Amino acid sequence: MSRFQIGLFCCLSFVSLEAFQAVYLGSVFQNVDSFLVGMWVFGISVAGCTLATAIRRPIELIASVRAWRIVLVLNLYAALTWTTYFFAVQLIEPAVVFTVFSGMVPLGTVIGAWTGLPEAAGPKRRLTRYGNLLILISILFLAAITTFGLSGFVRGGALTALLGVGLSALSGACTAFVILYSVRLNRNGVGPLAQFGLRFILYTLLASAAFLWGLDDKGTASAPVDLAVIVMIGLLVIAFPLYLVQKAVPLVPASTITAMTALGPVMVFGMQLFDGRVDYSAATLAGLMIYIAGAFLAVYSATVQSAARLDPSGYEGRIRDAPVAAHSQTAEENADGP
Repeated sequence: MSRFQIGLFCCLSFVSLEAFQAVYLGSVFQNVDSFLVGMWVFGISVAGCTLATAIRRPIELIASVRAWRIVLVLNLYAALTWTTYFFAVQLIEPAVVFTVFSGMVPLGTVIGAWTGLPEAAGPKRRLTRYGNLLILISILFLAAITTFGLSGFVRGGALTALLGVGLSALSGACTAFVILYSVRLNRNGVGPLAQFGLRFILYTLLASAAFLWGLDDKGTASAPVDLAVIVMIGLLVIAFPLYLVQKAVPLVPASTITAMTALGPVMVFGMQLFDGRVDYSAATLAGLMIYIAGAFLAVYSATVQSAARLDPSGYEGRIRDAPVAAHSQTAEENADGP
């Protein structure tokens, strides 16, 4: 397999595991404080990945210190992603949140290109534009039906619905910027393992504070054994899939990763259809159909057409999987700011 194909496999594994967790394991996390789970899952990830990097590739930790501004920006976007998503699902139908969130990941890359981020630059293909346009239309459609009470659950009136959609969109856009700044940090000599340990530091602290404040207190404390099992499941279906995306960063262009991420709702719908558990409202289902068409167009353009352009080594050899000393000069040059 070429590097490009390995990167695609990582992305596809991510969306598959993400969908599996949403469809079959969602109830596992419903009766426990989500911030407690986040504190443990990402706390273990931060400690484990940072320690492993210190042992195996200590030079990458030095590179991360030199590029501390990029690390800080990465932490801010990662924390925003998770906190805004959490509050969004408290306000509107989770299916709408997930679809808007996923669709805003490729659209967030477009926003990044508009703001001048070089990592967001990529070939301008007609199918990509059509796919992104359909995704945007589906997001606007879902926002409209949610605002007018035609979707499922909404905790409040039109303003609450708009806030929920806005938070969902912000969460997805922040995810796109996490990917873009991960590309930049990789070019500064910090590989996937180190990045995965460093980018969740702020969120782990915020999750710990939110747990202590009882922001998602379910009223009953989980037994230590039950909590340990839930944390282990979280490491497998939350942390590990996210690491697969991190692993894909040096292997495929950011635009390909974000397009593949948009397949999440498609995977969820397919699993629910297979399991006979499709229970969307008619309006939500219509919006999802528009989204699916756009996601398939965007993914086809970002994968099949991209693969035709790349050399057999994948991603044109521009980014290495394990950046080491050869990147130190670049790290020093770019550490002045993200």
